[in-house]
Amino acid sequence: MYAKSSAPDWRKWLRIYLGWILIVSATATSVAKSESASQVDKILLLINGMEQAWSEVTDYTKEVDKTERLVDGSLKQQTVLIKFRRPNQYYFRVLEGHGAGSELIYPKSTLEHVAIAHPGGFQGKLASVLKKTPLLNRMVPTEFGMQDPQIIKGQHQTILDSSLGQTIHQIAQNLRTAAQRGEGTMQLAKERSENGEWLFRVDVDLPAESGHLHEVKEQESLWTIASQYDCPMYVIWYNNSHMKGPSDLSPGQTVFVPRYYAAKGHIWISSTSMLLKKLEIFDSAGQLYERYDYLRIDTNVGLTDLDFDTENPEYNF
Repeated sequence: MYAKSSAPDWRKWLRIYLGWILIVSATATSVAKSESASQVDKILLLINGMEQAWSEVTDYTKEVDKTERLVDGSLKQQTVLIKFRRPNQYYFRVLEGHGAGSELIYPKSTLEHVAIAHPGGFQGKLASVLKKTPLLNRMVPTEFGMQDPQIIKGQHQTILDSSLGQTIHQIAQNLRTAAQRGEGTMQLAKERSENGEWLFRVDVDLPAESGHLHEVKEQESLWTIASQYDCPMYVIWYNNSHMKGPSDLSPGQTVFVPRYYAAKGHIWISSTSMLLKKLEIFDSAGQLYERYDYLRIDTNVGLTDLDFDTENPEYNF
């Protein structure tokens, strides 16, 4: 009786086993096609995780080694210290490189959208002396709007755009748009950093020609156009490099607004904190546009009002 009852069971499992073999063999030819889709899904999940990690950050200090290519083709290198506290407070100091010693605090406590800043080097020392001289202190500008040419000169971003949260927003926006439109390619890999930490690396290649042709209207600037398209002003300027500046526009003129921040990029994300570790961005000619190496990020450190006060004894205002 036992032998008779077991035979049908063997045949049943054999059919199931053979069925799985047939399914696998039938789908083997579609693996290559689905692999890229799987990569995109994994990357979008990774982006969700990075956004979630950022949502849990109340403040941070970070040191960034950054290199940026300007509209004139030159490269500018700086090492900067940035402090941030929600909802929108910043302290910025250039530690090394172009403008070393310059500092900025945003916002001024009594004026929204106004920053307090001073240059570095000899200019900074001279400004400090003049500021302490009663008859001359009014000659030294210390308050600036976020679009002031003296503040944005030689910078890809305003201080507001340079926050970790805004960088994550730009990455997420670009990758989701590319996935929805089926444009470009994305690849995900893992690698170890110099200190042995596992990092996720996302490699992105996007069409540089994808974007909008915007016809300039009266009283428009690259700033107002950037706001309309949620695209950084400097990205638009860089892709319209014949312009002399953000206000060098005439009504009826056509401006190209790229859909994506850059044509190619490599993004490294910490598998521990799920926050950024490094970025490399390239333009349509294959030239380095930006490199940001986050040397140190300390989150939820308990920054206080003194960290955003010109009276802080550690600052040089």
